Amino acid sequence: MKYTLAHVTHEAVEKIGGIGTVLEGLITSPFYQKAVGRSILVGPCSVHMEVDPQLRLGKHGKVLYSSVDNIDEVDLGVKLHPIEWAFDVQIIYGTRTYEIPGDKRTGESEVMLIDVFKTNKDRLARFKYRLNETFGINGMDYENDWGFEEYTRLAEPAFYGLTALLRDEDLPCVLFSHEYMGLPTAFKAILDGPKQFRTLFHAHECSTARHIVEHHSGHDTMFYNTMRAAREQKKYVEDVFGPMSGNARHALISRAHLCDGIIAVGDDTAREIHFLDRRFDHHEIDLVYNGVPTMDVSPSRKKRCRKMLIDYAEKLIGYQPDVLMTHVMRPVTSKGVWRDFSTCHELSKRFEKTGQKGVLFILTSSGGVRRPQDIRAMEKEYGWPRNHREGFPDCVQQEVDYNNMAVEFNKTHENIQVVLVNQFGWDAEAIGERLPKGMHIGDFRTATDVEFGMATYEPFGISPLEPLCAGAVCVISNVCGCAGFVREVAEGKKTPNVIIADYTVLEEPSDEIEELLSIGQPERDEIEAKVAVEVANQLMKLIPTNDEQRKKMLDSGSKLAAKMGWDRVFKDHLEPMLKRVVSSPHSGT
Repeated sequence: MKYTLAHVTHEAVEKIGGIGTVLEGLITSPFYQKAVGRSILVGPCSVHMEVDPQLRLGKHGKVLYSSVDNIDEVDLGVKLHPIEWAFDVQIIYGTRTYEIPGDKRTGESEVMLIDVFKTNKDRLARFKYRLNETFGINGMDYENDWGFEEYTRLAEPAFYGLTALLRDEDLPCVLFSHEYMGLPTAFKAILDGPKQFRTLFHAHECSTARHIVEHHSGHDTMFYNTMRAAREQKKYVEDVFGPMSGNARHALISRAHLCDGIIAVGDDTAREIHFLDRRFDHHEIDLVYNGVPTMDVSPSRKKRCRKMLIDYAEKLIGYQPDVLMTHVMRPVTSKGVWRDFSTCHELSKRFEKTGQKGVLFILTSSGGVRRPQDIRAMEKEYGWPRNHREGFPDCVQQEVDYNNMAVEFNKTHENIQVVLVNQFGWDAEAIGERLPKGMHIGDFRTATDVEFGMATYEPFGISPLEPLCAGAVCVISNVCGCAGFVREVAEGKKTPNVIIADYTVLEEPSDEIEELLSIGQPERDEIEAKVAVEVANQLMKLIPTNDEQRKKMLDSGSKLAAKMGWDRVFKDHLEPMLKRVVSSPHSGT
């Protein structure tokens, strides 16, 4: 028997972030394909804009049914029209293919998108009443939170839409709630479809923990020490941090214990879920790490890619760097980008003694994809991305702060310079005419010697480990979920390709919760300064300085990355859980 899996997600069509990467990695895995008969991605959409009907499922999609466009190639209207009429929604159904750049793997899934903008308000009110009566979730409190409202509107038509698509031989269907977004649909399945469905909460993060970490000046230093002490004293998040009733995401994920299973992508994420409520104490949380993408990188390719990035750097900063450092990230506080600067400050002092030069490229964007004509104009007018100006199409939102950090750093450091590249992508169209001809994002990732990822909150962290297979030194924080995966595959041994920086070690450990809650920026700054010294010292020992050393790092990194792929994740972690959940009765507690 092959499994039928339904994935409720906001990334059903476009890969926006981590969840899309996870789906891509799983669906293209031969082990997943062997075990899974049907994959159905479910998500909301908006149909008010006129577009080519065949593009409603993205450039890799094929529309088979669309009530918006009067398309029905598979005779689904008889099943879906009553659902659309009852809930005042419109449904688009079809397939999409997955192709990974630079990889021969492909995959395919079904997709069902539902436009819930109008919706039947009477039916929605009744469903919210049931959520409140049964689960204690008062939907009226969160009507102004579109994230909650949209996915609550999605729940019932998604449930009935899936029921219409499924055949008897497909049952039970395992319904994945990717993050909080799919939980209303999961709750509907628990209420009305326990025989047809098994429900899984796939915790790509713990929203409650992220919110606390990002909004407290002590960040990870405060939170993880406080959580440890609280758990030892059998206290939970609201006992320590106060009522969370105003947080819609917390209201949803704190009821995830009702699902038949819970997946956490990292060790700390599992602990954070347990910290939510005592009802998680006796609920098994399965640790299913994310996979790390790999690519075949030869020493000659590594050398070629390094030369391209070195040549580009020289055009920007005026010298050829010996050490190439990168940080590819989303522009959010939890990425801890200031830690990059403190580490580079310490490295620069050491480079002064050795005569080495370095560059750090920070690749991020708060303003979406800039148009090629805007990139060329900024490049020609004032030397973007070496120089920046505030205001779109250049620096907006968090990019302004990042640029200010870079400007101040560059004024006082000669041996390392920081370049902020506020753009998505890495080719001539995205980056400008000074980029070496033919260079692309894969070359950028291959070229780097060091990848930073010293986050304050990082449930897993695929991006910080992407250059691992290219022989980079990947610097992550101990709260990154991927640190646990590294330890697992390295079997407890140290690896030269990964540095794990610990910002949670206190000079004077304490179990007093009030004392730990008082940890703020001054205490964190002191710890971060010490860790920056430690990381810089380790980097000086590990950064390769010649081709022979780079080959050794390439060999060790590629061997490690090969053990962290999606095949292993599915075979060793996810498939055993699926077998257990499918063979068990509806078991949420």
